[in-house]
Amino acid sequence: MEKNNNSTYKLLLLCQLFYPELVSTGQTLTELCEVLADKGVEIEVVCAPPSVMNSGKKVKRRMVHHDIHIKRVWATSFPKLNFLGRVINQLTYALSVFLFLLFKRNKGPILVLTNPPFLAFFCALLRKLKLGSPYIYLIFDVYPDTAVNLGVIKKNSLLSRLWEWVNKISFMHASKIIVIGRCMKDIIETKIKKYGIQRTDNTVHMIHVWSDDQHIQTNKNEKNPFNVRWGLAGKFIVLYSGNMGRFHDMETIMEAISELSDFKNIVFLFVGEGHKKAWIMDYAKRNNHSNCQFHSYVKREELPDLLSIADVGIVSLLEGQEGLSVPSKAYALMAAGVPVVAIIPSLSEIARMVTEENCGMVVRNGDVQGLKNAILTFYNNRDLLKRLANNASKSIAEKYSLESAANSYYRIIKDLNLKISQEAQ
Repeated sequence: MEKNNNSTYKLLLLCQLFYPELVSTGQTLTELCEVLADKGVEIEVVCAPPSVMNSGKKVKRRMVHHDIHIKRVWATSFPKLNFLGRVINQLTYALSVFLFLLFKRNKGPILVLTNPPFLAFFCALLRKLKLGSPYIYLIFDVYPDTAVNLGVIKKNSLLSRLWEWVNKISFMHASKIIVIGRCMKDIIETKIKKYGIQRTDNTVHMIHVWSDDQHIQTNKNEKNPFNVRWGLAGKFIVLYSGNMGRFHDMETIMEAISELSDFKNIVFLFVGEGHKKAWIMDYAKRNNHSNCQFHSYVKREELPDLLSIADVGIVSLLEGQEGLSVPSKAYALMAAGVPVVAIIPSLSEIARMVTEENCGMVVRNGDVQGLKNAILTFYNNRDLLKRLANNASKSIAEKYSLESAANSYYRIIKDLNLKISQEAQ
Protein backbone atom coordinates (compact mmCIF):
# COMPACT_ATOMS: atom_id res chain seq x y z
CA MET A 1 0.00 0.00 0.00
CA GLU A 2 1.34 3.38 -0.99
CA LYS A 3 1.46 6.02 1.69
CA ASN A 4 -0.77 9.06 1.31
CA ASN A 5 1.27 12.10 2.29
CA ASN A 6 -1.35 14.66 1.27
CA SER A 7 -3.61 14.49 4.32
CA THR A 8 -2.69 15.88 7.71
CA TYR A 9 -5.47 14.34 9.73
CA LYS A 10 -4.62 13.52 13.33
CA LEU A 11 -5.84 10.91 15.77
CA LEU A 12 -5.16 10.23 19.44
CA LEU A 13 -5.94 6.63 20.37
CA LEU A 14 -6.61 5.71 24.00
CA CYS A 15 -6.29 1.95 24.30
CA GLN A 16 -4.94 0.08 27.31
CA LEU A 17 -3.49 -2.71 25.16
CA PHE A 18 -1.45 -1.98 22.04
CA TYR A 19 1.59 -3.24 20.15
CA PRO A 20 3.39 -5.49 21.01
CA GLU A 21 0.47 -7.06 22.93
CA LEU A 22 -0.74 -10.33 21.38
CA VAL A 23 -4.21 -10.34 22.94
CA SER A 24 -7.03 -9.62 20.49
CA THR A 25 -7.76 -5.97 21.37
CA GLY A 26 -4.12 -4.90 21.23
CA GLN A 27 -3.47 -6.72 17.97
CA THR A 28 -6.73 -5.61 16.35
CA LEU A 29 -6.15 -1.91 17.08
CA THR A 30 -2.53 -2.19 15.95
CA GLU A 31 -3.70 -3.54 12.59
CA LEU A 32 -6.20 -0.71 12.17
CA CYS A 33 -3.68 1.99 13.07
CA GLU A 34 -1.10 0.59 10.65
CA VAL A 35 -3.51 0.98 7.74
CA LEU A 36 -4.67 4.42 8.89
CA ALA A 37 -1.02 5.50 9.14
CA ASP A 38 -0.50 4.29 5.56
CA LYS A 39 -3.39 6.54 4.58
CA GLY A 40 -1.57 9.52 6.06
CA VAL A 41 -3.22 9.83 9.47
CA GLU A 42 -0.82 11.06 12.17
CA ILE A 43 -1.49 8.73 15.07
CA GLU A 44 -0.45 8.97 18.70
CA VAL A 45 -1.33 6.07 20.98
CA VAL A 46 -1.50 6.33 24.76
CA CYS A 47 -1.45 2.84 26.21
CA ALA A 48 -0.37 0.93 29.32
CA PRO A 49 2.60 -1.37 29.96
CA PRO A 50 2.01 -4.89 28.61
CA SER A 51 0.05 -7.04 31.04
CA VAL A 52 -0.97 -10.06 28.97
CA MET A 53 2.16 -11.33 27.28
CA ASN A 54 5.13 -10.14 29.26
CA SER A 55 8.09 -12.18 28.15
CA GLY A 56 10.43 -10.41 30.51
CA LYS A 57 11.60 -7.98 27.86
CA LYS A 58 11.40 -4.35 28.89
CA VAL A 59 9.16 -2.39 26.55
CA LYS A 60 10.16 1.21 25.95
CA ARG A 61 7.86 3.91 27.27
CA ARG A 62 8.10 5.73 23.96
CA MET A 63 8.48 4.03 20.62
CA VAL A 64 7.54 4.41 16.98
CA HIS A 65 5.98 1.48 15.19
CA HIS A 66 4.88 1.81 11.55
CA ASP A 67 4.94 5.63 11.88
CA ILE A 68 2.64 5.33 14.91
CA HIS A 69 3.91 7.21 17.96
CA ILE A 70 3.31 5.09 21.05
CA LYS A 71 3.45 6.50 24.57
CA ARG A 72 3.12 4.21 27.57
CA VAL A 73 1.81 5.98 30.65
CA TRP A 74 2.30 4.67 34.14
CA ALA A 75 -0.01 1.87 35.24
CA THR A 76 0.27 -1.30 37.25
CA SER A 77 0.83 -4.49 35.27
CA PHE A 78 -0.67 -7.31 37.30
CA PRO A 79 -1.48 -10.50 35.36
CA LYS A 80 -4.68 -10.09 33.34
CA LEU A 81 -6.19 -13.31 34.69
CA ASN A 82 -6.07 -11.92 38.23
CA PHE A 83 -9.47 -10.18 38.48
CA LEU A 84 -8.50 -7.73 41.20
CA GLY A 85 -5.17 -7.07 39.50
CA ARG A 86 -6.96 -6.44 36.21
CA VAL A 87 -9.25 -3.87 37.85
CA ILE A 88 -6.27 -2.13 39.47
CA ASN A 89 -4.49 -2.07 36.10
CA GLN A 90 -7.52 -0.41 34.53
CA LEU A 91 -7.90 2.17 37.31
CA THR A 92 -4.25 3.20 37.33
CA TYR A 93 -4.15 3.42 33.54
CA ALA A 94 -7.35 5.50 33.45
CA LEU A 95 -5.98 7.89 36.05
CA SER A 96 -2.76 8.35 34.06
CA VAL A 97 -4.74 8.97 30.88
CA PHE A 98 -6.93 11.55 32.61
CA LEU A 99 -3.86 13.46 33.78
CA PHE A 100 -2.36 13.18 30.29
CA LEU A 101 -5.52 14.62 28.70
CA LEU A 102 -5.81 17.32 31.33
CA PHE A 103 -2.42 18.80 30.48
CA LYS A 104 -2.24 18.02 26.75
CA ARG A 105 -4.06 20.11 24.18
CA ASN A 106 -4.78 17.63 21.47
CA LYS A 107 -5.24 19.02 17.94
CA GLY A 108 -7.18 16.08 16.55
CA PRO A 109 -10.05 13.82 17.56
CA ILE A 110 -9.73 11.05 20.12
CA LEU A 111 -10.62 7.40 19.56
CA VAL A 112 -11.39 5.83 22.94
CA LEU A 113 -12.29 2.21 23.63
CA THR A 114 -14.30 0.31 26.21
CA ASN A 115 -10.99 -0.95 27.55
CA PRO A 116 -11.14 0.02 30.34
CA PRO A 117 -14.90 0.45 30.17
CA PHE A 118 -15.09 3.82 31.97
CA LEU A 119 -12.29 5.57 30.07
CA ALA A 120 -14.66 7.49 27.77
CA PHE A 121 -16.19 9.16 30.83
CA PHE A 122 -13.00 11.17 31.33
CA CYS A 123 -13.12 12.29 27.69
CA ALA A 124 -16.75 13.32 28.23
CA LEU A 125 -15.93 15.21 31.43
CA LEU A 126 -13.17 17.21 29.76
CA ARG A 127 -15.38 17.81 26.74
CA LYS A 128 -18.16 19.17 28.97
CA LEU A 129 -15.65 21.49 30.63
CA LYS A 130 -14.48 22.60 27.16
CA LEU A 131 -11.01 21.24 27.86
CA GLY A 132 -11.09 18.18 25.65
CA SER A 133 -11.21 17.27 21.97
CA PRO A 134 -14.14 15.62 20.16
CA TYR A 135 -14.02 11.89 20.71
CA ILE A 136 -15.15 8.74 18.94
CA TYR A 137 -16.38 6.06 21.32
CA LEU A 138 -15.54 2.57 20.02
CA ILE A 139 -17.57 -0.09 21.83
CA PHE A 140 -16.12 -3.59 21.79
CA ASP A 141 -18.02 -4.79 24.87
CA VAL A 142 -21.23 -3.42 26.41
CA TYR A 143 -21.09 -2.66 30.12
CA PRO A 144 -22.49 -3.13 32.71
CA ASP A 145 -24.63 -5.66 30.82
CA THR A 146 -21.74 -8.09 30.24
CA ALA A 147 -20.72 -8.01 33.91
CA VAL A 148 -24.36 -8.46 35.02
CA ASN A 149 -24.95 -11.43 32.69
CA LEU A 150 -21.79 -13.13 33.98
CA GLY A 151 -22.86 -12.62 37.59
CA VAL A 152 -19.90 -10.38 38.39
CA ILE A 153 -22.23 -7.60 39.60
CA LYS A 154 -25.96 -7.46 40.36
CA LYS A 155 -28.36 -5.81 37.94
CA ASN A 156 -29.77 -3.16 40.27
CA SER A 157 -26.70 -2.71 42.44
CA LEU A 158 -25.20 0.69 43.14
CA LEU A 159 -22.25 -0.15 40.88
CA SER A 160 -24.54 -1.14 38.01
CA ARG A 161 -26.61 2.06 38.29
CA LEU A 162 -23.44 4.15 38.52
CA TRP A 163 -22.15 2.44 35.40
CA GLU A 164 -25.33 3.29 33.49
CA TRP A 165 -24.90 6.93 34.52
CA VAL A 166 -21.30 6.86 33.27
CA ASN A 167 -22.60 5.44 29.97
CA LYS A 168 -25.15 8.22 29.68
CA ILE A 169 -22.50 10.93 30.09
CA SER A 170 -20.11 9.14 27.72
CA PHE A 171 -22.78 8.72 25.02
CA MET A 172 -24.10 12.25 25.43
CA HIS A 173 -20.80 13.97 24.67
CA ALA A 174 -19.41 11.55 22.06
CA SER A 175 -19.14 12.96 18.55
CA LYS A 176 -19.55 9.48 17.13
CA ILE A 177 -20.22 6.04 18.60
CA ILE A 178 -18.95 2.98 16.76
CA VAL A 179 -20.28 -0.52 17.40
CA ILE A 180 -19.09 -3.79 15.88
CA GLY A 181 -22.34 -5.64 15.25
CA ARG A 182 -25.93 -5.09 14.20
CA CYS A 183 -27.26 -6.58 17.42
CA MET A 184 -24.92 -4.31 19.38
CA LYS A 185 -26.17 -1.30 17.45
CA ASP A 186 -29.73 -2.12 18.50
CA ILE A 187 -28.69 -2.35 22.16
CA ILE A 188 -26.76 0.93 22.16
CA GLU A 189 -29.53 2.82 20.36
CA THR A 190 -32.01 1.45 22.89
CA LYS A 191 -29.78 2.66 25.72
CA ILE A 192 -29.49 6.13 24.18
CA LYS A 193 -33.28 6.34 23.95
CA LYS A 194 -33.65 5.04 27.51
CA TYR A 195 -31.20 7.66 28.80
CA GLY A 196 -33.30 10.38 27.15
CA ILE A 197 -30.42 11.62 25.02
CA GLN A 198 -31.67 13.73 22.14
CA ARG A 199 -29.41 13.53 19.09
CA THR A 200 -30.32 14.81 15.64
CA ASP A 201 -27.18 13.54 13.91
CA ASN A 202 -26.25 10.04 12.87
CA THR A 203 -24.36 9.18 16.05
CA VAL A 204 -24.13 5.36 16.08
CA HIS A 205 -22.16 3.71 13.27
CA MET A 206 -21.78 -0.03 12.74
CA ILE A 207 -18.31 -0.94 11.44
CA HIS A 208 -17.48 -4.62 11.26
CA VAL A 209 -14.54 -6.15 13.07
CA TRP A 210 -11.68 -6.95 10.72
CA SER A 211 -8.87 -9.31 10.04
CA ASP A 212 -5.53 -8.40 8.52
CA ASP A 213 -6.36 -10.49 5.47
CA GLN A 214 -3.31 -9.24 3.57
CA HIS A 215 -1.07 -10.64 6.31
CA ILE A 216 -2.94 -13.92 6.76
CA GLN A 217 -2.11 -16.25 3.91
CA THR A 218 -3.28 -19.83 3.56
CA ASN A 219 -0.51 -22.37 3.86
CA LYS A 220 -2.28 -25.71 3.61
CA ASN A 221 0.67 -28.02 3.26
CA GLU A 222 2.79 -30.40 5.28
CA LYS A 223 5.61 -27.83 5.52
CA ASN A 224 3.59 -25.72 7.95
CA PRO A 225 6.02 -25.30 10.90
CA PHE A 226 3.32 -26.17 13.45
CA ASN A 227 2.97 -29.63 11.92
CA VAL A 228 6.49 -30.38 13.13
CA ARG A 229 6.50 -28.26 16.29
CA TRP A 230 3.28 -29.74 17.70
CA GLY A 231 3.17 -33.09 15.89
CA LEU A 232 0.06 -32.32 13.82
CA ALA A 233 0.97 -33.74 10.41
CA GLY A 234 -1.83 -35.84 8.93
CA LYS A 235 -4.35 -34.84 11.62
CA PHE A 236 -7.77 -33.23 11.23
CA ILE A 237 -7.35 -30.01 13.21
CA VAL A 238 -10.18 -28.28 15.07
CA LEU A 239 -8.77 -24.95 16.24
CA TYR A 240 -9.87 -22.59 18.99
CA SER A 241 -7.56 -19.57 18.88
CA GLY A 242 -7.85 -16.55 21.15
CA ASN A 243 -9.38 -15.60 24.46
CA MET A 244 -11.02 -18.35 26.53
CA GLY A 245 -12.90 -15.89 28.71
CA ARG A 246 -15.84 -15.90 31.06
CA PHE A 247 -18.34 -15.22 28.26
CA HIS A 248 -17.15 -17.98 25.91
CA ASP A 249 -19.01 -21.29 25.81
CA MET A 250 -16.10 -23.60 26.50
CA GLU A 251 -18.35 -26.08 28.32
CA THR A 252 -20.18 -27.19 25.16
CA ILE A 253 -16.86 -27.58 23.36
CA MET A 254 -15.35 -29.84 26.02
CA GLU A 255 -18.45 -32.03 26.27
CA ALA A 256 -18.41 -32.50 22.50
CA ILE A 257 -14.74 -33.52 22.71
CA SER A 258 -15.79 -36.25 25.13
CA GLU A 259 -18.32 -37.46 22.57
CA LEU A 260 -15.57 -37.56 19.91
CA SER A 261 -12.95 -39.35 22.00
CA ASP A 262 -12.93 -42.39 19.68
CA PHE A 263 -11.82 -40.30 16.70
CA LYS A 264 -8.07 -40.38 17.30
CA ASN A 265 -7.28 -38.57 14.06
CA ILE A 266 -9.13 -35.43 15.21
CA VAL A 267 -7.00 -33.05 17.29
CA PHE A 268 -8.53 -30.17 19.25
CA LEU A 269 -6.02 -27.34 19.36
CA PHE A 270 -6.48 -24.53 21.92
CA VAL A 271 -4.17 -21.53 21.47
CA GLY A 272 -4.48 -18.51 23.74
CA GLU A 273 -5.24 -17.61 27.33
CA GLY A 274 -8.24 -16.65 29.43
CA HIS A 275 -10.27 -17.19 32.57
CA LYS A 276 -11.54 -20.64 31.52
CA LYS A 277 -8.29 -22.08 30.18
CA ALA A 278 -7.31 -23.71 33.47
CA TRP A 279 -10.74 -25.34 33.68
CA ILE A 280 -10.66 -26.81 30.16
CA MET A 281 -7.13 -28.12 30.70
CA ASP A 282 -8.25 -29.78 33.92
CA TYR A 283 -11.32 -31.22 32.16
CA ALA A 284 -9.17 -32.74 29.42
CA LYS A 285 -6.78 -34.22 31.99
CA ARG A 286 -9.55 -35.70 34.15
CA ASN A 287 -11.18 -37.30 31.13
CA ASN A 288 -7.94 -38.50 29.51
CA HIS A 289 -8.48 -36.50 26.34
CA SER A 290 -5.08 -37.03 24.76
CA ASN A 291 -6.38 -35.51 21.51
CA CYS A 292 -6.34 -32.01 23.08
CA GLN A 293 -3.39 -29.65 22.89
CA PHE A 294 -3.00 -26.37 24.77
CA HIS A 295 -0.62 -23.56 23.85
CA SER A 296 -0.23 -19.88 24.60
CA TYR A 297 -0.49 -17.06 22.03
CA VAL A 298 1.86 -17.27 19.08
CA LYS A 299 3.80 -14.34 17.64
CA ARG A 300 1.94 -12.14 15.22
CA GLU A 301 4.12 -13.19 12.31
CA GLU A 302 3.27 -16.85 13.06
CA LEU A 303 -0.50 -16.30 13.05
CA PRO A 304 -1.01 -17.09 9.34
CA ASP A 305 0.63 -20.51 9.78
CA LEU A 306 -1.36 -21.20 12.93
CA LEU A 307 -4.73 -20.34 11.38
CA SER A 308 -4.11 -22.09 8.09
CA ILE A 309 -3.20 -25.36 9.78
CA ALA A 310 -6.82 -25.69 10.91
CA ASP A 311 -9.43 -27.68 9.01
CA VAL A 312 -12.21 -26.15 11.10
CA GLY A 313 -12.23 -23.20 13.50
CA ILE A 314 -14.46 -22.80 16.55
CA VAL A 315 -15.83 -19.55 17.96
CA SER A 316 -18.18 -19.32 20.91
CA LEU A 317 -20.26 -16.91 22.95
CA LEU A 318 -22.57 -17.66 25.86
CA GLU A 319 -26.30 -17.22 25.48
CA GLY A 320 -27.33 -13.75 26.60
CA GLN A 321 -24.08 -12.19 25.36
CA GLU A 322 -25.36 -11.51 21.85
CA GLY A 323 -25.02 -7.82 21.14
CA LEU A 324 -22.68 -7.36 24.09
CA SER A 325 -19.57 -8.86 22.49
CA VAL A 326 -18.51 -9.98 19.00
CA PRO A 327 -15.80 -12.70 18.80
CA SER A 328 -13.24 -11.22 16.41
CA LYS A 329 -11.47 -14.57 16.00
CA ALA A 330 -14.11 -15.57 13.42
CA TYR A 331 -12.78 -13.01 10.91
CA ALA A 332 -9.19 -14.25 11.22
CA LEU A 333 -10.28 -17.84 10.62
CA MET A 334 -12.27 -16.80 7.57
CA ALA A 335 -9.35 -14.82 6.19
CA ALA A 336 -7.26 -17.99 6.39
CA GLY A 337 -9.90 -19.90 4.44
CA VAL A 338 -11.13 -21.89 7.44
CA PRO A 339 -14.83 -22.76 7.87
CA VAL A 340 -16.31 -21.59 11.17
CA VAL A 341 -18.37 -23.59 13.63
CA ALA A 342 -20.07 -20.97 15.80
CA ILE A 343 -21.46 -22.04 19.16
CA ILE A 344 -23.37 -18.86 19.57
CA PRO A 345 -26.88 -17.37 19.87
CA SER A 346 -28.59 -17.21 16.48
CA LEU A 347 -29.21 -13.44 16.64
CA SER A 348 -25.57 -12.56 17.28
CA GLU A 349 -23.51 -10.81 14.60
CA ILE A 350 -21.24 -13.81 14.00
CA ALA A 351 -24.14 -16.26 13.68
CA ARG A 352 -25.84 -13.98 11.18
CA MET A 353 -22.63 -13.52 9.19
CA VAL A 354 -21.82 -17.26 9.08
CA THR A 355 -25.35 -17.99 7.87
CA GLU A 356 -25.46 -15.14 5.31
CA GLU A 357 -22.05 -15.98 3.84
CA ASN A 358 -22.51 -19.77 4.05
CA CYS A 359 -19.02 -20.13 5.48
CA GLY A 360 -19.66 -22.55 8.33
CA MET A 361 -22.29 -23.84 10.73
CA VAL A 362 -24.11 -22.36 13.71
CA VAL A 363 -24.74 -24.53 16.76
CA ARG A 364 -27.00 -23.64 19.67
CA ASN A 365 -25.38 -23.14 23.07
CA GLY A 366 -25.42 -26.39 25.00
CA ASP A 367 -26.13 -28.50 21.91
CA VAL A 368 -23.33 -31.02 22.37
CA GLN A 369 -24.68 -33.42 19.76
CA GLY A 370 -25.10 -30.56 17.30
CA LEU A 371 -21.45 -29.58 17.72
CA LYS A 372 -20.32 -33.18 17.42
CA ASN A 373 -22.34 -33.63 14.22
CA ALA A 374 -21.03 -30.39 12.73
CA ILE A 375 -17.41 -31.44 13.25
CA LEU A 376 -18.05 -34.93 11.88
CA THR A 377 -19.86 -33.48 8.86
CA PHE A 378 -16.73 -31.55 7.92
CA TYR A 379 -14.52 -34.51 8.82
CA ASN A 380 -16.45 -36.83 6.48
CA ASN A 381 -17.24 -34.36 3.68
CA ARG A 382 -14.11 -32.65 2.43
CA ASP A 383 -15.91 -31.24 -0.61
CA LEU A 384 -18.30 -29.34 1.66
CA LEU A 385 -15.38 -28.20 3.79
CA LYS A 386 -13.56 -26.84 0.74
CA ARG A 387 -16.65 -25.07 -0.60
CA LEU A 388 -17.38 -23.31 2.70
CA ALA A 389 -13.68 -22.46 3.08
CA ASN A 390 -13.79 -20.69 -0.27
CA ASN A 391 -16.92 -18.82 0.82
CA ALA A 392 -15.11 -17.67 3.96
CA SER A 393 -12.15 -16.26 2.03
CA LYS A 394 -14.43 -14.60 -0.51
CA SER A 395 -16.58 -12.88 2.12
CA ILE A 396 -13.52 -11.40 3.85
CA ALA A 397 -12.17 -10.09 0.55
CA GLU A 398 -15.50 -8.60 -0.53
CA LYS A 399 -17.09 -7.40 2.73
CA TYR A 400 -15.01 -7.80 5.88
CA SER A 401 -11.47 -6.83 5.00
CA LEU A 402 -9.21 -4.65 7.13
CA GLU A 403 -9.06 -2.13 4.28
CA SER A 404 -12.85 -1.84 4.23
CA ALA A 405 -13.03 -1.20 7.98
CA ALA A 406 -10.12 1.26 7.85
CA ASN A 407 -11.83 3.25 5.11
CA SER A 408 -14.91 3.64 7.31
CA TYR A 409 -12.78 4.85 10.24
CA TYR A 410 -10.83 7.15 7.93
CA ARG A 411 -14.00 8.92 6.78
CA ILE A 412 -15.09 9.58 10.37
CA ILE A 413 -11.60 10.77 11.39
CA LYS A 414 -11.44 13.04 8.34
CA ASP A 415 -14.85 14.63 9.08
CA LEU A 416 -13.94 15.31 12.72
CA ASN A 417 -10.56 16.80 11.75
CA LEU A 418 -12.29 19.14 9.32
CA LYS A 419 -14.83 20.09 11.97
CA ILE A 420 -12.07 20.87 14.48
CA SER A 421 -10.28 23.02 11.88
CA GLN A 422 -13.47 24.96 11.11
CA GLU A 423 -14.15 25.59 14.80
CA ALA A 424 -10.59 26.86 15.29
CA GLN A 425 -10.97 29.48 12.55
